[in-house]
Amino acid sequence: MAWDGPIVTDSGGFQVFSMGHGTVADEIKGRAPSGSERAGRILAIEEQGVRYRSYRDGSERFMGPETSMEIQANLGSDLALVFDECTPFHVSREYTQRSTERTHRWLDRCLAWHAEHGPPGQLVYGIVQGGVHEDLRIESAQAVAARGTPGIAIGGSLGEEKAQMHEVVGWTTAVLPPERPRHLLGIGEIDDLVAGVAAGIDTFDCAMPTRLGRHGMALVPDPERRWRVDLTGARFKDSDEPLMEGCPCPACAVGWTRGYLRYMTKARELTAMRAITLHNLAFVERVVRRLREAIGAGTLAQESAALLGGAAP
Repeated sequence: MAWDGPIVTDSGGFQVFSMGHGTVADEIKGRAPSGSERAGRILAIEEQGVRYRSYRDGSERFMGPETSMEIQANLGSDLALVFDECTPFHVSREYTQRSTERTHRWLDRCLAWHAEHGPPGQLVYGIVQGGVHEDLRIESAQAVAARGTPGIAIGGSLGEEKAQMHEVVGWTTAVLPPERPRHLLGIGEIDDLVAGVAAGIDTFDCAMPTRLGRHGMALVPDPERRWRVDLTGARFKDSDEPLMEGCPCPACAVGWTRGYLRYMTKARELTAMRAITLHNLAFVERVVRRLREAIGAGTLAQESAALLGGAAP
């Protein structure tokens, strides 16, 4: 990849979730999985691991804690995540508790495999589950922290709406060891980054910037429209407006207008998808950099308020 920075690999736990329930939005809204997710089906989630059908040819496959860690070891990532079950939002408390306890047992198996076979220098993060139940989240956070992993990730379905998600994250970070990094899995909306950093989250991962870019949506300082503009809209057909004033990304630096980007996007020109994706990644990087600098300066509350109010990063 010619990438000089650290590389993170995920364990496959969320992919198990998506094969059974689709995206998080699908699952919360009760929609059936679509597209490639429909072809891959979970056959069973058992103590040993997960049996499922391949989305490519329908053959039965198996993924367990040891399988996941072996794959991540072969990939040689700097940071590997343990295999877990991403508990669905609509399941019962009893199922969530059983699933969370199994995830803890899978954590022990992942750590045991890695201690014997893992590549030197590869760090392993445990994952906190527990659904939307405060006591289960706290118990899981304490159980994962007790294993002594170098960092701790927060996963699972975090709630039906943003307020509930922020609450669940707050419960969890409140009991995690402050000296170990905290990672929030699959979250990357601008307001969620701001709230997450305020709650003590250190790192995030999310497909949002690239997924939006592929569909012609660019990130801009506009909280009323969720910090995004849909460049495929007819109103931009003849627009000479820049994508974003003062943005140093490649798309903005060359002066491409919203009208030109709309034209390329509607023509399915890959240059447009690539350019908007680069713009979105640059936007998110500046948001997080400003938050990080604000922590050092002791001005996080003011910086957060400015970003949420629409200040350009």
